[in-house]
Amino acid sequence: QLARDNDVPPEQMTSIPTGIDLGRFVPGDAVAARAALGLPARPALGIVSTLRSWKGHQYLFDALAADRSAWAGWQVVVVGEGPYRDRLDAHLARLGLAGDIRFAGQQRDVVPWLQALDLFTLPSYGEEGVPQAIMQAMACALPVVSTPVGAIAEAVDADVTGLVVPPRDAPALGAALARLRDDPGLRRRFGAAARVRAQERFGLATMLDRMEVVFRGVLARR
Repeated sequence: QLARDNDVPPEQMTSIPTGIDLGRFVPGDAVAARAALGLPARPALGIVSTLRSWKGHQYLFDALAADRSAWAGWQVVVVGEGPYRDRLDAHLARLGLAGDIRFAGQQRDVVPWLQALDLFTLPSYGEEGVPQAIMQAMACALPVVSTPVGAIAEAVDADVTGLVVPPRDAPALGAALARLRDDPGLRRRFGAAARVRAQERFGLATMLDRMEVVFRGVLARR
């Protein structure tokens, strides 16, 4: 959400991310969550997003294909549906990864799917504000690998809550994912920091408080 702020010139805008329910999006037991969802008992990398070109799924798949043997002990879960599904299926077939990616489809409740993950990514290259999926993943104490497009940097604090890579750069994305894949301690540290950041910035009450400040500023100018 965007609203004008009384403390900045009129041509500037204040970004207020849509708040999330911090009592619902909470850390969980990944092993138990995977068992409840019928997922294999392996570490999980996931993305939650509408299947559209600019969400960057194809770059994720390219990164995984380039480091296939190192990801053999992991599972990759894609939550969401959308108009790009057929092209993603074709891309996976070309890469020889068609059997290695779990498409979970559209989920009414994404909380258990997030709780089943060890690592979250959203390699978008356009059309983003502050993505709800990133805020939700961070609230669930997941480390995030993403890009600096749009307002993503307002959520992901590089080298504190996750890693930020250039958009449309599969090698850089692969390197960042591999760094977290191979370092459980770093995943835990980033995940804990992500939860704290979500509690400080992404809750519904925080959103309402910030919007009230903006609205009061508008009224004060009348």
